[in-house]
Amino acid sequence: MHNLYTLFQTALYMIFVQNLVFSGGYGSSEAIRMSTKPKRFAVFALMISFYSTVTALLCRLLDTVPQISALGSAEHIAVFGTVLLALYYISVLLLRVTVHPNRKFFNTLGVAALNTLVFAVPLINRQAGFTVMQCIGTGLGSGLSFILALFLVNVGLRRLENNRDIPPVFRGTPAMFLYVAMLSLAFSGLSGRALFA
Repeated sequence: MHNLYTLFQTALYMIFVQNLVFSGGYGSSEAIRMSTKPKRFAVFALMISFYSTVTALLCRLLDTVPQISALGSAEHIAVFGTVLLALYYISVLLLRVTVHPNRKFFNTLGVAALNTLVFAVPLINRQAGFTVMQCIGTGLGSGLSFILALFLVNVGLRRLENNRDIPPVFRGTPAMFLYVAMLSLAFSGLSGRALFA
């Protein structure tokens, strides 16, 4: 029961307090791009959640091997990157053999798997010294925070499109960047850290 509580506590922390997408900027360009494509929204968000959770778990388990845990930061980045690439290639092979999805699905899968958010999660787990359950919670929370980010950007962009009070020079991309910047500031405020150290 304690492990389940730890998992949910860490997931909630990642979603609401340390939303990586907005407070860290990881994957924000994909959040903006995918929020304009509602049909691919759910699939992309599930892929991000899957890769961030599985990568976090595998990298944490690898870190229990003494030879890997003794490596420096640069070597850990290489090991974690290799794990992520291996997971991506294994999932592509399994999907090709079983489901036979189209090329557009594989393009979305590649963007999700090689997202900076997914790559950042195991590095943050290592730096924080999280347990296995906390790493799973971090992966789930990061994936859910990406879903939250996509939802907020999608809602904001729809409202910006319908708002005729915005001056013509700020419509479109400038208004979107201002909106995302305000969301970033809001989530940075929730994280409790200074923006500039």
